[in-house]
Amino acid sequence: MTEQANEYEYFTEMHSGYQPPRLDGLWRRRGSGAWEYLSLLDWGWHPADENETVKGPPMATSLEPITADRAAELEADRQSWVEYWAMYLDEAEFRDGVAPVTVVRRRSSPERVMDEAFVAGNAWAPDPVVYEFTHFRTDHHLEEITADQAEHLIRELRGVSGATEL
Repeated sequence: MTEQANEYEYFTEMHSGYQPPRLDGLWRRRGSGAWEYLSLLDWGWHPADENETVKGPPMATSLEPITADRAAELEADRQSWVEYWAMYLDEAEFRDGVAPVTVVRRRSSPERVMDEAFVAGNAWAPDPVVYEFTHFRTDHHLEEITADQAEHLIRELRGVSGATEL
């Protein structure tokens, strides 16, 4: 971060639906100035009011102040913002020990949530399976895994390395 960036106050947005709560966003402002958020899709800082999607910061109760150094660490650690799952065709296959068919991931950014699956052609592509699974609208079964486990599984299933790099 530049010296100018240190003039900012930094905040993490916490998602309280998990125990312990998970980081859900990184925000900053200079004094009483306009709020900016870190896009977890393009990894740049954007004014909160630059489009119709993000009109302002989250409620103050979900923001926790952090130091500029901690903000720099979080900004650099892109994997900490991504959730990965091994995808099985159904829960019975998972219970029977059948190998997963692919890896899916979610990047929850203030401007939108991006759910993707690692698909044929060895690329990430938009896919609704995470949303469908979390809203009980699919037969697929997902098991949460770490970024390292996702990388290993993709290498095992597709022979591709570096697929989880952001």
